[in-house]
Amino acid sequence: MKHIKIIIGVILGILLIVSGTFFFLKITQVKVEGGDIYSDQQIIASAMSDKYAYHTLYFLAKSKLGHVDCLPFVQEIDVEWNSPTGIVLHVYDKTISGCVKYMGQYIYFDKDGVVLQSLTEPMDGVPVVTGIKFGKFTMNEAFEVKDDTLFETIMNLSRLIRHYKVKVDQIKFDGRNVTLYSGKVEVYLGQKDFYDDDMAALASVLKKTRKKDLAGTINMENFTSGDRIILKTAGDTPADGTSDASDSQDADAQPTDQPDDGQTEGDSVEQ
Repeated sequence: MKHIKIIIGVILGILLIVSGTFFFLKITQVKVEGGDIYSDQQIIASAMSDKYAYHTLYFLAKSKLGHVDCLPFVQEIDVEWNSPTGIVLHVYDKTISGCVKYMGQYIYFDKDGVVLQSLTEPMDGVPVVTGIKFGKFTMNEAFEVKDDTLFETIMNLSRLIRHYKVKVDQIKFDGRNVTLYSGKVEVYLGQKDFYDDDMAALASVLKKTRKKDLAGTINMENFTSGDRIILKTAGDTPADGTSDASDSQDADAQPTDQPDDGQTEGDSVEQ
């Protein structure tokens, strides 16, 4: 009987210690590392949204079970414990491939075509895809696109845009023909199986046109690796409605003479 009382006493003591720890030991310092989409305050507000989130033991158990709440554009959050009262939230963003505009909302999707979230305003750095027809969509499920090959093209272009860190505002489809819009520059790519060479050459060009705030059009329909990229700038508009090519400047803002190789006059943007 005496041993039973001792065991019960030990158990009660442990429970008191655990209870005391639960109620009195709390997280007082939260830091955020990684993640480019949300602010630190947004991450903390989401991850620590539970009533007992700041209780050390509760959040420890929650984090070990992988139940830390994540915002729609966050893939996962790893929790690092610096002390019983201090944690670091390591944030890993999802890859956003683009968005489509639907009924006044911007519907964002990832590299697998899975719908992530709808927002009323466009996000900076995410291209808007236009000219494609799609069926119904549900959050956290893949888009139903009427032409799967077009969506494969979108995924390919999005991958290249991310890889070369190109700022593209819009990816426009006209049938299977593709046009990119970056700042004040319109780039016609046309219809191709792959756009790897085009984007590799275009990356440095678009960075220069944005930096120098250049405007014009680039036709890359027949582009092959090694070709020179020409930026055509708009000239004066004659009375009959046709457009003349104006004297142009290259990416280094130096005047260029009429090309002697038979190319149309325009801005020669070196790669």
